Amino acid sequence: MNPQQIPAQYEDEINLYDLWKVIVKRKKLIIGLFVIAILASAIISLLMPKIYRGEAVLKLPTKEPQASELINIIGKIDTKEDIKRIFPNTAHLITDVKLKEIKVSRNQVSKDKFLLIIEAKDKNILTHAFTEFITYLNNLPFIKRSVEEERQRLLIQLEEIDKLIAKLTKNIKTYKKLFETGKITLVGFNPIELEKSILDLKVRKIAIKQALNRLKGVEMLEEPRISENPVKPKIMLNIAIAGISSLFVGIFLAFFIESITKMKSKDNET
Repeated sequence: MNPQQIPAQYEDEINLYDLWKVIVKRKKLIIGLFVIAILASAIISLLMPKIYRGEAVLKLPTKEPQASELINIIGKIDTKEDIKRIFPNTAHLITDVKLKEIKVSRNQVSKDKFLLIIEAKDKNILTHAFTEFITYLNNLPFIKRSVEEERQRLLIQLEEIDKLIAKLTKNIKTYKKLFETGKITLVGFNPIELEKSILDLKVRKIAIKQALNRLKGVEMLEEPRISENPVKPKIMLNIAIAGISSLFVGIFLAFFIESITKMKSKDNET
């Protein structure tokens, strides 16, 4: 070892020892602040209202607007006025509302689904709060317009399918009648194919009718997930933060008081 490094190392050890002596000397202050901070944090956390969280996936009725566009249109719901407007019956218990996109892959989000998160002081009102939000969305003019446009599109498809079924059915009857009277032959004509086409159209018609029945606007895909236990306040986390912060403050005050004491001692000596 280089002899010149010994004094520097020795000086560092002395400095660390002096620091430790200050901490030991002012340990009552440090420990006192630590205990007070922990007790205060625990009491405040216990007195704070318990907050419960509910989450639900909502599905848009049509491709327009997309989920990301709807989230941007609605914006942040972070004022009391917004909450009262959207949740007329449960606003007094709701503390936070968030809309989030749902990722379907690493670089892609769902176009017709998004996540609704509601936090409230009473978990029993969360289900009703979700219903209120859906009602609010379905009363928005552009949602109503999209639903009506989709309904009209499906009704037009139904009408066209009915016309096509009627036409094919009439053609089959006509061909069969002409064949029975000997006016034509069935060479190149297969009535089974036409009947199969009619059957396919009827299946498609059923699917469209089901789509019409389901066309009710924005809807929840499943029952909302509601936390059984409060998500806030996080008592242990608050206590840990308060404890660590108080230690830093206590050590700072210990050295601050020690420096003032030394300055006063020097002034008295002079």
